[in-house]
Amino acid sequence: MIVYLGSGCHLVQYPLRRGEMLNTVAVFESPAYHRGEENWGGPEELEEVFAGCCPEVRRGLASLWRNRRWPMYDRLPIPNWVNGRLALTGDAAHPMLQYLAQGACQAIEDAYCLAGEATARPHPGAADWETALKEYERTRTDRTARVQSSARFWGDLWHVDGLARLIRNELFRDRQPNDFKHLDWLYQA
Repeated sequence: MIVYLGSGCHLVQYPLRRGEMLNTVAVFESPAYHRGEENWGGPEELEEVFAGCCPEVRRGLASLWRNRRWPMYDRLPIPNWVNGRLALTGDAAHPMLQYLAQGACQAIEDAYCLAGEATARPHPGAADWETALKEYERTRTDRTARVQSSARFWGDLWHVDGLARLIRNELFRDRQPNDFKHLDWLYQA
């Protein structure tokens, strides 16, 4: 995976289908959105935001589909996902920005946790759903809140400018490619 970071924008490229395809994703903070305009995030604005980027990024932009866009929305973590026998999972419970690529991963963790809780306390004829759902909520809310907050932080870090950009670049430059100390908590079992 290759990531180009810039002020208010970034471009990610990685191979798919055993290297037969290259996925390219461009993300930018929309000036039109910040101005309150109704139409924002379109191809013209993408071109404007990335106009001063390096040649590699400009070449990468050429492979983007221009007829689709995926606006990013963010929400602070919420403390409860259960109401009676109804439980939220995945993005419904904890939508997160894509900077740690954890949306689907956290939904899978939710399902694994919920299945474990449903089978942990056998109840005559059925699972003890009230207890299972409350335990699922208790177990998962802190972790997913941390992932949501961390994803937001990484997005902010990727898009900084000025002195913060220089510091970020130096920190990234000095770390080893296999150094994951800032995210070990996320990937360790």
